[in-house]
Amino acid sequence: MLTVAEVWQRLDALAAPLPAETVPLALAAGRVLRADALAPEDQPAFDRSSIDGYVAPLDTPVGATLRVAGDIPTGQAAPATPDAGTCLKLFTGSAVPAGALGLLMWEDVARAPDGTTITLRAAPSASLIRRRASQARAGALLLPAGTVLNAGSLALLASLGITAPSVARRARVAHLVTGGEIVPAEATPAPGQIRDSNSPLVAALLAATGSAELVAHARADETHASASASFARLLSTEPDLLLVSGGSSGGEHDHTARLFAEHGFTLAVNQVASRPGKPLLIATRDTPHGRQFAVGLPGNPLSHFVCFHLFVARLLARLAGTTPAPTVRVPLAPGAPLRSNPRETWWPAARAAEGYSPLPWADSSDLTTLSRTHALLRVPSAAAPETTAEAILV
Repeated sequence: MLTVAEVWQRLDALAAPLPAETVPLALAAGRVLRADALAPEDQPAFDRSSIDGYVAPLDTPVGATLRVAGDIPTGQAAPATPDAGTCLKLFTGSAVPAGALGLLMWEDVARAPDGTTITLRAAPSASLIRRRASQARAGALLLPAGTVLNAGSLALLASLGITAPSVARRARVAHLVTGGEIVPAEATPAPGQIRDSNSPLVAALLAATGSAELVAHARADETHASASASFARLLSTEPDLLLVSGGSSGGEHDHTARLFAEHGFTLAVNQVASRPGKPLLIATRDTPHGRQFAVGLPGNPLSHFVCFHLFVARLLARLAGTTPAPTVRVPLAPGAPLRSNPRETWWPAARAAEGYSPLPWADSSDLTTLSRTHALLRVPSAAAPETTAEAILV
């Protein structure tokens, strides 16, 4: 049985970034940049005003009166340097002429009633000029490949004229739910049946990554024939990753490992020394279109949640060409001990002002804690930590 760290190593070795594609900026949020974004010109490309006001010779003393010789509308090239005894009206973003000049804010001058002259109440300041290349030189690296594009990144790309960035293709994911006891969430369960909570859980977790899209979904009963037919239909959609909920243990109705083998997949992981999540299966097959992954998730929803954040999210990050979420050291809330187990445990925890507090969970089918879970705390198989714990934030 592999440890969590060993499974991570196998995933890192097996998964290569998916091909890149170009998309409009409107569709690029959350995507992973695949090509460095360089400044095509100096940023800013010209000296420009940070205020509405006036530009005048820098050595003009307080109390001097200047003739307003014109203005500098935004969007136009800078005019000639104003002569001694004159100034130019300008606006935020106006191009500033060359020379030893300073700016005066609108409120720092007294204007003649006819607007033809101003009298200075403060000295002109060069610090109000946004200098050419003060942010970046032409050719400077502004966003490296591997950056996850957020709102600020998209705004920066737009300012550089990069309106169709090269980004990682989103992984195509198909999802199969197995089990004769599973009924749709909107149904009223008969005795012995349970509502399907794993489908909305998986869909929401995939959407939150920003690096995957759910392209197909199916349900199957407990028979192998039903599971195999549904599995084949999902494979026809050419997913990069096929997730199977349930059937990963070794019982009479657990068909996932057999499904994988029948459809040409080779197991890379068969059980992990993790609690919850032990009956994890990970398999691969190579096709003319690239490597496909299949993951058998233990059927219980808490196991789904833990295995997704530990393993599926890591796989999707590698397919996107970005770095998986790291483990971090977090403080534990006082009086919140973690119980150790022969297997490494990843314990749901809630964030509080005094630290992270482990949440109670009855067993791996317990959904009551997930709405309050902010982290998964790693509890080694040896003694539990006392004041801090290693964690994955979720």
